[in-house]
Amino acid sequence: MNVFSMSRSDNPVPTPQGGDPIPTFEEFFRAEWAGSVRLAAILTQHAPIAEDLAQDAFTRVFAKWAGATNPKAYLRATLVNVCRQWQRHKGVERAKLPMVATFDSVDFVAHELADAVGALPYRQRAVLVLRYYADLSEAEIADALDCRAGTVKSLASRALARLERDIQR
Repeated sequence: MNVFSMSRSDNPVPTPQGGDPIPTFEEFFRAEWAGSVRLAAILTQHAPIAEDLAQDAFTRVFAKWAGATNPKAYLRATLVNVCRQWQRHKGVERAKLPMVATFDSVDFVAHELADAVGALPYRQRAVLVLRYYADLSEAEIADALDCRAGTVKSLASRALARLERDIQR
């Protein structure tokens, strides 16, 4: 399905606060697509699936487009949730991998830092990616992860400590 053919309106929708008008969905999609794919790739540590996850997030945003007051923040939160769901599914696959493959039949080559970041629990990894890659504030990260700013600080602290410990080994 092409998201450009799904446009409900060619006119921008004004925000309830009377601020700048929200762009059309097509304009929004064009402006946010590349960044969303990059963010999904970093969150999941799996570039080939990033476009699919970004497309899924945009599809979910489109379904709520008429009532969107801050579509960029909604897209970010949706993308984080889509990536989290994918990560959970991959966890099930990893748990079943030893049942179908031996270690000598699978090639696990990766960079040390990428491996360490990929080994972090999802929320810790998401906090680091959103902070250091997406350059979001603690409040924006808390909004995207649906938690408090204090939780963001705690997750970041634990993630950095674990990375430092794992990489020094």
